[in-house]
Amino acid sequence: MRPAPISVMDLTDRRTIARGREPDPERVIQPSFNGQDPTALLKQVPHRGTTLPPRLDIITIPRGYVWFGPGVDGIALTAEGRPVAETAMFARGDATVSEARLREAIDVAEDWVTVVDCGWDNHYHLLTLAMPKLPFARRHLPEAALVLPARRPTPAADGRPAMLDQLLALDPDGGRIRPVADGLYRPRNLHLIWPNHSQAAALHLHDETFAYFDTLAQAASAAPARGGPQRIFIERVRDTRLLDPYAIRSLDRLLAAHGFEKVRLEQLDMAGQIRLFAGATHVVAAHGAGLSNIVFGSRRLRVLELNLDLDGGGTLRPWFLLLAAGRGQHYQYLNASACELADLTLGLAFDRLMGTGRHAARLRLLRLRGRFERMMSRWTGRRRA
Repeated sequence: MRPAPISVMDLTDRRTIARGREPDPERVIQPSFNGQDPTALLKQVPHRGTTLPPRLDIITIPRGYVWFGPGVDGIALTAEGRPVAETAMFARGDATVSEARLREAIDVAEDWVTVVDCGWDNHYHLLTLAMPKLPFARRHLPEAALVLPARRPTPAADGRPAMLDQLLALDPDGGRIRPVADGLYRPRNLHLIWPNHSQAAALHLHDETFAYFDTLAQAASAAPARGGPQRIFIERVRDTRLLDPYAIRSLDRLLAAHGFEKVRLEQLDMAGQIRLFAGATHVVAAHGAGLSNIVFGSRRLRVLELNLDLDGGGTLRPWFLLLAAGRGQHYQYLNASACELADLTLGLAFDRLMGTGRHAARLRLLRLRGRFERMMSRWTGRRRA
């Protein structure tokens, strides 16, 4: 019988290393038009409706296991072989470990700390859930080896190093990270760095996280820089988030009218992406991992996210709202699942984003025309009577 998974919240050997700020999304979020209902976006905000203060803990698993391999990177197991559920949440393929495999694990006579989960090769997971844990690990676990999966032979088509390598090259202490070959390991003590609840995105509520992003941005700005666009739209290759041709036409027209430049982040290295967002004043993008780069934007950055109910449960993912809140940036959104990408609502959203009143004036004219037409209809009806 396979051991049942255990939640990270049920692991008791833990100590608090940082205390964060309570999220205040109602204060941060800016409606894209009057009467917009933010309920779908706020449902998943960590701690909302509770008094639980956000904390960051070091969780120690004596004689625990950690598994590295394609699709299973960073899965942690207790000494009894119980998988820690949150570390396996994004596993691709079978994430179970047999008793025979546990017996064959490689014993390590030192402490290890791991900061990745199975989704770390996604830009969002790597940039906002894995990399920010590195300074906490160095500061609070100086005697533990900080391990990451060794890079596998899958180079980028253009010959650039993997994104992780690029980020570590910008980290002043990136050379101290130890790459570990695929396999199942059993260190003396396995340490995890985790918020005090199941939503890992609460890492965004700690000021130290953004201080680390500033360190990476300073390193990126030391490289030769060219003047980049200040108003950007993140365009994706094979983007499936914006399928409505009418919405695309309206969006293209508004982007052109306001001087936005379309950018494909796939064509930029990590330093280039950081410099792009550090110099931007406005960014518009569909919900996606590339929007994670707003962590490198300044407080003047104004964000419009085109969001979508990706799970069909009536909720929108609030992760970029939390990032913008942590940075003190202006944040707006439109809900594509609630038909908010219509021509008029898109125009109103750009009005708010750019500080103009063109579409608000158009809406007032439409309302006046509707009122006038109703008055004329009533007057005509009375005359006929």
